[in-house]
Amino acid sequence: FPNGLSDFLAGLLEGRETVLDEPFAGEAELADGQGRVEWAVAWPLDEEGYQGLYCNTVPTPLGGTHETGLRSAVIRALKAHAERIGYRKAGQLTADDVLGGSALLLSLFYKTPQFQGQTKEKLVSNEVTRLVEGAVKDRFELWLGDHPAEGTALLDHTVARAEERLARKRSKEVKRQSATRKLR
Repeated sequence: FPNGLSDFLAGLLEGRETVLDEPFAGEAELADGQGRVEWAVAWPLDEEGYQGLYCNTVPTPLGGTHETGLRSAVIRALKAHAERIGYRKAGQLTADDVLGGSALLLSLFYKTPQFQGQTKEKLVSNEVTRLVEGAVKDRFELWLGDHPAEGTALLDHTVARAEERLARKRSKEVKRQSATRKLR
């Protein structure tokens, strides 16, 4: 793929509508020369998510600390952007609201990775979370600032997901209360 992960993600999402016209994609060197990270994230409207997670080209289907760093970076940057533009409803967002139905590709190149188990299904290097978050967060905040219409569309989409989640939670609580009242 000539443009790396963004072209790969475009191929995966071909023919599907997305919240943003183009994915948030990029690459960055990690602090202290520890390696580099590449990412591409898009939000399809059908919310059929996809996760492609790699460390040193080894697939890590169970995710790990690199995924945690990316999730943390995206949610923190989105909340900071919402606060900056005065979008009050973003305070209720969780990582699942933001990245739950997203198509996500993450590739980490790290000098000394530590994996869980023989099959390397999960990255467990603790310092990677901080390194990935530091590399991605500021870039996502800048991207949101440079693309205000896309940032607002993404906030609208994720806040709608959060409101659905909270409505489901409230309806479960009401059902639970009515069931205990019937027993009495």
